[in-house]
Amino acid sequence: MRQLILAFASSMSDISASAWNAVMGEANPFCRHEFLLALEQSHSACAATGWTPRHLCVFDVGDRLNNVVSTDKSLSPLAAGALISRQAAKHFNPLSLVAVMPLYQKSHSYGEYVFDWAWAEAYERHGLDYYPKWVNAIPFTPVQGRRMGIHPAFDSVEQLRVAQLLLLTLNRRLTSELFASEPCVLEQGDSVFDESELDEPVVDEADLDGSVQSVKEQGDSPISSWHSLFVTPSQTPLFEGLSNPLLKRLGTQFHWHNRGYRDFDDFLAGFSSRKRKNILKERAQLQPFNLKFHFVEGEHITAAQWQTFIQCYQLTYLKRSGHRGYLTPAFFQQLGEQLAAQVLLLVVEDAKGEMVAGALYLKGENTLGQKCLYGRYWGTTVELDGLHFEACYYQGIQYCIEHGFQMFDAGAQGEHKVLRGFEPVEMYSYHNIAHLGFRAAIADFVEQEAQQMQQYMAQMRAVLPYKKEP
Repeated sequence: MRQLILAFASSMSDISASAWNAVMGEANPFCRHEFLLALEQSHSACAATGWTPRHLCVFDVGDRLNNVVSTDKSLSPLAAGALISRQAAKHFNPLSLVAVMPLYQKSHSYGEYVFDWAWAEAYERHGLDYYPKWVNAIPFTPVQGRRMGIHPAFDSVEQLRVAQLLLLTLNRRLTSELFASEPCVLEQGDSVFDESELDEPVVDEADLDGSVQSVKEQGDSPISSWHSLFVTPSQTPLFEGLSNPLLKRLGTQFHWHNRGYRDFDDFLAGFSSRKRKNILKERAQLQPFNLKFHFVEGEHITAAQWQTFIQCYQLTYLKRSGHRGYLTPAFFQQLGEQLAAQVLLLVVEDAKGEMVAGALYLKGENTLGQKCLYGRYWGTTVELDGLHFEACYYQGIQYCIEHGFQMFDAGAQGEHKVLRGFEPVEMYSYHNIAHLGFRAAIADFVEQEAQQMQQYMAQMRAVLPYKKEP
């Protein structure tokens, strides 16, 4: 049996990039060390923005257990063959890293896209603290992916054991005094499909100032709950092996699937006549402006193009949400340097050749080995009807067809994607709530929400634009 050490890292810089990528994989760009490091070093995801890193790392002690114990007196047994340490993960870097979990302590619920604001408000009404909580997710990135990285050399039995150790470690941090049995009613409020819940709430920097102080004062204090968001389907079994089951929450997004289309016209040929005409009409409304659309691979993006894109991104976010976006200019610059092979920028130029809009995509693979295109960020300095759909949907579809990508994830939410050929896909998250009364109430809410979500997805499938089979 392997002897394992579990420890927390307060920064991605404390973890070897090659070791992280070896266990988390390199195919999904958002799970890579480079992406998460860029978020932290650019101060997009850090304590000051309410995302305090607490990445959970598992090391194989091998035959050096006595040496490790002699230098870390705080080690305590977690389960058979495993120890948990108060030492920082960097203390154990000489050992072999065999598993990781991207993890953050949160003082709010911004940037997660699995909405639990109603849960936090219910806690507040009952005089309880919902924050801090822990979130196992990629900040500001509602994309399915691995939420545990486990060394590929581990067999299925070892992988399940390591997964259980990771989840048990999170459970040990739950607020012990909140394991109360008194009844508690969670008010569900508006329907899960209420349009007011579809957009991320606007961050008020004054509110964040208070959150920063709260995080500093609480440090590694017990938490009310932990949440694993956008778990890839291949990893759901790892979250379902505990004796006390986690709460499994169902959501949906709309993805485009390539069924071997020869070109965009071939794709539209599968639409009903009326809906095909609607797409053609929508694209045609941009023709009078003589816009030029072309993709630039990451290594060929110029400094001027990056600068213009960042300006477009900030301006568009400012108009939509009242702030300049979660991501700082330094993030995009570092992303372009560190993940150039997976970055793709759509440059939109006007008739004079000046860049007036842009959309940033990332390329990767899902856990099924399918080539995936991820549409993430966009912005514009001009207001033209249909430009968003062209830059963020149709150009992405064309790129997928031309380059053999099987799936296109154009971002979270958006029923308007359905009439453009994007199909509803199940999204799962897992949650553990310390307070037994709230846990029961939230479990009931999640069950009812899942029934509504299944009905909603069926309704969306019914209005897809494709020709009906006879």
